[in-house]
Amino acid sequence: MAKTINPTMAHPPPHHSAPKPAPKKPAPHHPAQKHGHTGLIIALVLGAVSLATAWFVLPAKMATVDPVDQLLEQMQAAAEGNVAPVHAFGGALTVARANGRSTVTAEALPSKPCVQVGWRLSKEGTIIVNGMLSQRLSAAKLSELCSSEGGATLTWVPAE
Repeated sequence: MAKTINPTMAHPPPHHSAPKPAPKKPAPHHPAQKHGHTGLIIALVLGAVSLATAWFVLPAKMATVDPVDQLLEQMQAAAEGNVAPVHAFGGALTVARANGRSTVTAEALPSKPCVQVGWRLSKEGTIIVNGMLSQRLSAAKLSELCSSEGGATLTWVPAE
């Protein structure tokens, strides 16, 4: 009797056992994992410092008052009796009272603030710049009057 050979069995499997796979090595740690949560902690600390800086610095910048606005407020307060000895630009601020009226004078004003404050106060009374009273006050006339070396003197007589 002839043996039939199965083509898939042309070579019988070896009788020895298959080699065992090599043991797996542990995966290397990512560099950020070597120190645990250090990166996260650093990020949180930096974020907290940034927030603290913004908390203290931004309100200080926002609270900064424009010296022109401050001078305007000082002159209005002076007309009501609350006189600061020095105005926002460093010159003298005085009030004179005569015949029941107040006259507020700010000395040594730079030209631009003189024009800005003078224009705003002109809507609330009479403006005199360096002793000159203009019948027709305009921004151009104020600019001309406020231009003086060493600073201008702005006098305001509040309307009653």
